[in-house]
Amino acid sequence: MWIGASTALSLVVFAGTAGLIVYLDEEEEEQAGAFVEEDALAEAFEQVGLALAAAAPLGLLLAVFGAHWHARRAVKRVDTVVRAAARMSAEHLGERLPVSSTGDELDALSEALNGLFTRLERGTALQRQFAADASHELRSPLAVLSSTLEVALRRPRTREEWEVAANRALGEVRHMSRLVESLLMLARAGIIIRREPASVASLAHAVAERWLPAARAAGVVIQVCRVGLDELTVERGLMEGALGNIVANAIAHTPRGSTVCLESRVTTAAIDIVVSDEGPGVPAQERERIFQPFVRGASPVADRVDARAGLGLGLAIVRRVIEGHGGEIHVERAARGGAAFVVRLPRTGSRG
Repeated sequence: MWIGASTALSLVVFAGTAGLIVYLDEEEEEQAGAFVEEDALAEAFEQVGLALAAAAPLGLLLAVFGAHWHARRAVKRVDTVVRAAARMSAEHLGERLPVSSTGDELDALSEALNGLFTRLERGTALQRQFAADASHELRSPLAVLSSTLEVALRRPRTREEWEVAANRALGEVRHMSRLVESLLMLARAGIIIRREPASVASLAHAVAERWLPAARAAGVVIQVCRVGLDELTVERGLMEGALGNIVANAIAHTPRGSTVCLESRVTTAAIDIVVSDEGPGVPAQERERIFQPFVRGASPVADRVDARAGLGLGLAIVRRVIEGHGGEIHVERAARGGAAFVVRLPRTGSRG
């Protein structure tokens, strides 16, 4: 913008100077009292040359001053951005780069970096919360294990008493082992290495068959209601595990004598796999929170599948797997009043 302004200003100075020279030349001829015929081309060259000689230094001075001012203004903004960036650290990710109202390239860069810093801040906060939750979950069984062994060592014990203490300690060790395995699965869930075509029907029937014994033990009926032969491109093991976690969650929260249903819905660009139950459902304010790590359901019929409190990592793993496949998951109210978990995956083809 400044280049155009300085060019226009230089042209105005040149035109004004040329006009002034022509005016003074005519005034000089009038004062001489005689009309002297001169070569018009030579006279024009002379006047233009004088105008350039007078206007060029002024135009050059204006251009240099303007360029210097503009450069200092730009460098000052860059320095401000650099200082703001230098103040950022892992402990102070709330700092943001300044954005002016000019809308130039520097503003565009600052806005893009601010968006990146916002995502980093959110990710770091989640990572810290996850580390704190994981530490808390590991601390509880370690405390039980330590107290059990300390009490057992206070005095001589019979064989039966040692067996009771050992069984309790073994239970806590197994709980920690499950927790560590789940944490490792959560870390790897979003890494999709190998994909293969799989129909929705084959996935639904495989998951239903796998969880049929658990459903019978809980007094729940599991059915594949309405599924098509539409194909997905997925890592079959991970996808069956994710859908299995949803089914296990539905079984755990469904009263005896009720039904868990697997069905599919097809749209132009996606396929929805829906797992619905007849349980109490999920309150609207909890429908996003339940996908966070270490969040457990509060239903009175929950945790019947493993006969103990869950780890609170199942749905977090499910979301990581689904998002790793380019999909999304949400929960809504089922037509029968319970919860309906909707897994939406990109559609890759259809058969029949």
